[in-house]
Amino acid sequence: MSFDLNTYVYQTPLSSPGCPPTNMVSGAGQVQPPTAGIRRQLADSVCDQLVNESGPPGVIIVGEAGSGKTTVLRSVIDRLRSSTCIIHLRGSNHDTQLRYGALRVLLADLPVNILEHPVRVITGLTQLLEERALGLPKIIVVDDSELLDEGSATVLGQLAQTGSIRLLAACDNLSKAPVCFQDLCRKQTLAQVNLASMTQQDVAADMKSALGGVVCRAASLFLHRQSGGNPRLLNALVDDYLSSGALRCVSGVWVLTAAEVDLGPASARIVMDQIAALEPSQQQLLDGLAAAEATPLAAVAADQLGDLDALHELKMVSIERDHRAVVSVTGPLLRDALLGRASRVDLRWAEQTIGWDPLSARTENDLASAGHLNRAYRAAYDGDYRRTIDELTSPTFDPYAIDRGERLQVSILMCEALAFTGREDEARETAKAFAPSRLSDGRPQLARIAVTLATLEAVSGDMTAMLEVAGRHLGGAGRSTGTYEEIVEGLVHAVGGRPVEAESFLTPALSQLQISDPGGVTPLVAAALAWITSEDSPERAERYLLAASNPSNKVPWIVRRLTKHFAALALQGIVSADRAALALKALIEEDGERGNSFWQLLTLSHVLRLGDQSVARSVMKLGVTCQGRYASLCALYAKGVETEDPDLVLEAMGIARTNGDLPFARDAAAAATQLADQSECAGLRAHVADRVRGIIGSTSTALGARRQLASLTTRELEVVKAMVEGTTNRDLATTLGVSVRTVEGHLYRVYTKLHVRTKSELLAKVALGEVTTQ
Repeated sequence: MSFDLNTYVYQTPLSSPGCPPTNMVSGAGQVQPPTAGIRRQLADSVCDQLVNESGPPGVIIVGEAGSGKTTVLRSVIDRLRSSTCIIHLRGSNHDTQLRYGALRVLLADLPVNILEHPVRVITGLTQLLEERALGLPKIIVVDDSELLDEGSATVLGQLAQTGSIRLLAACDNLSKAPVCFQDLCRKQTLAQVNLASMTQQDVAADMKSALGGVVCRAASLFLHRQSGGNPRLLNALVDDYLSSGALRCVSGVWVLTAAEVDLGPASARIVMDQIAALEPSQQQLLDGLAAAEATPLAAVAADQLGDLDALHELKMVSIERDHRAVVSVTGPLLRDALLGRASRVDLRWAEQTIGWDPLSARTENDLASAGHLNRAYRAAYDGDYRRTIDELTSPTFDPYAIDRGERLQVSILMCEALAFTGREDEARETAKAFAPSRLSDGRPQLARIAVTLATLEAVSGDMTAMLEVAGRHLGGAGRSTGTYEEIVEGLVHAVGGRPVEAESFLTPALSQLQISDPGGVTPLVAAALAWITSEDSPERAERYLLAASNPSNKVPWIVRRLTKHFAALALQGIVSADRAALALKALIEEDGERGNSFWQLLTLSHVLRLGDQSVARSVMKLGVTCQGRYASLCALYAKGVETEDPDLVLEAMGIARTNGDLPFARDAAAAATQLADQSECAGLRAHVADRVRGIIGSTSTALGARRQLASLTTRELEVVKAMVEGTTNRDLATTLGVSVRTVEGHLYRVYTKLHVRTKSELLAKVALGEVTTQ
C-alpha cells in the first residue's frame, strides 16, 4: 500500500494587506520555516494510518535529504504523544557496525543472554514494551532508517508484523533501506509515503504564509529553481535573500531586488555537502557539465556514463529530450556553487525571439528562408500581420531549410497572424502543429505556445476554453523569470470577466516590474488593472490609468495595442461610457489600415456594446467577412440591435454566456431589455425579463454598486427611488414641482454616475447595491 504527498490538497493562506515584520522572522532572527505547513498536514494522514487497526501495521516515509521527513515525524509524535506510548529511535553510521545497535537503549534493561537468539530478543522486547506502555498503543518511530543495522530492522519488522507495535520509519531512498523494510513494503505491510519535491505553487503558498504577504511569481519561481523544491535548502535561501535585501516587500508584495546574492553559511553548507559526498570522478564530471551549461548526451564519454547515472539518480543533473538529449546541472544554485560564483538573480524580461540572429552558418537557400523569417518577425513586432503572412507563404521560403525549433516558431507566428487578420479557421489548422499534447513538458517554448493557444481561444470568443488553456499550461511553464506568465494569466482572467482573479496576478507582477521592467510592459499591466478596478474603485483605477498613459514605442505593437484597449475600457468606469467609446473609436482606423480585422471587429463591437448604435452596420459587415465564432456572434448581436429585434439579441446573449463571456452576455441582456422596453407589448417585456434574469449585473459587484449609489445627491436619490417604484417622469415632475425636462436632466446625471444606459440596468444596479445594506 502506497500513497503520495501530492494527493493531499491544502488551503492557501489568505493574503495580508502588508508585510508585517513579526510574520517574517523568529526570535532568533531566522525565517520561520515556510515549508512546515504542508508536511504537517501530511502528518494527520500518517496518524490516521497508525491508529487505524484495520490498516497496515506501519508506514515508511521516503524523500530526499531535507525534504521534510523529520518534520512529519515530529508532528506525528506531537499529535500522538498523549494517547500512545512512543519510542523514538534514529539510525546512525555507528549503529550499522553493531548488532542490535539501534536498540541498545531498550536492550540495556534486559538480560545479556537474550542477545544470543533473535526470538529471545523479540520476546524480551515485547514484554518490555508491554510493561512500559501501561495498556496504551505502542509506536516505534525510526528516523534515518537506512542507517539501521539489519538485526534491529529485522526485530522491528517482526514486532510490526505480529501486531506488537505500530512502526513509523523514514529514509532517503527505499533502495537503501534495510532489506527487511523493503520486503515489508513489497508485502504491503508497510505503507509507503513518497515526499515529492515542492512545486513552484507549494513554494509560493508557503512563502506567503511565512512572510505575511503576497509573493510575486518571479520570487517564488526563482527560489523554487534554486532550491530544487527542497524544503531545507529553500528555508536557508529565503533567509539569505532576506538578509541581503534581495527579497523585500514593495506595496505589500515580496519581490526580487538584487542581481546577485552571496550564499549564507547554511545554504552554502547544504550545497557543498552534496558536492563533497561525491566520488572524485563524479565531481570531475559535474564540474565539466557546469562549465559547459548544456552538453549533448552523445558527447559524454562511455566510461563516464556510470557516473552520469549516479548523478542523475541524485538529481544533480537533468537530461532533457527534445529532438536530442541534452545533459545539464540541475538548478542554477548548484551550477553557481561549482563555478565558484555568487547566486545570480536574473530579472530580465523573457527573451524576445526577434533578438536572435539566424543568419550565421547558412547555405544560400537557408539564408533566403532565414531572411523571410526575420522579416516576418519584424512585421509582427510592428503589428503588420498581413506582411508576416506574406513572408511566411512566399514561394522562396522553405520551412525545411530551418531547424525544428525555428519551424515551431513559424507555426506560432503564423497562427497569431492569421487570427489577428480575421482568419480564425485557418489559424486553428495551423495550431495543430504545436498542440501541447504533442510536446514534452520540458520544451522551453511551452509557455509561448500556451499564450498563442489562449489568444486563439480569445479570438474565437470562447473564454471558458481560454481560461482552461492558461490554467493548464501557463503555471510555471517556460524558462523566463515567471513575471511574463504571471502577467499573461492576469490578462486572461481580466478578459475572461474574472476581475478578482486577474488582480491577484497583476498586482504582484506590477510590484516586480517597479524593480525591473526591461520589456517595458508596466503600462500594459497598469491599464489592465485600471480596467478591472474602475467599477469598484474609480479613484484607484485613475491612478493606474496615469501609469498607463505613456506606452513605450520600443515594445511590440501588440503590447501597445492592448495597453490602449484596456485604458479605453477603463474610462467607462472612471468617466463615462461615451468617453470610453470615443477612445475606442480612435483605435479603429489604424486597425483597418494594418488589415488587423479581428482587432477592428473587437473594438467596434465594444463601441456598439457601449451604446453607440451608429457602428452596428460596420460590425455586421466585418462579422461576415471575418472567420470564426466570435465574428458570427458580433454580427448576430449587431443585426439584432440594428433591426431592433430582441430575440436576435437574446440569442447572442445565450451564445456569449455558453462561451463564458459574461461581460458580452451582460451587455446583450441590457440591450435586449432596452429594446423590449421600447415595445408596447407586455408579453415581450415579460419574455425578455425572464430570459435575462440572472445575467444583468452578474459581472458587477455589490461593493462597486454601493459606492456609485453613495455618490448621488439627495435629489438624485429621490429620482432613483421613484424610478424603482415605477413612477413616470411626468408624475415625478408633478411631485417634485419641476418640469419634465428637469427630471430628464436628473436622470441623465444618474445614468452617468452609475455607468448605466437603460432603466433595466439602473434597476439591476440598485438591486445589487442593496445586497450590502440588507
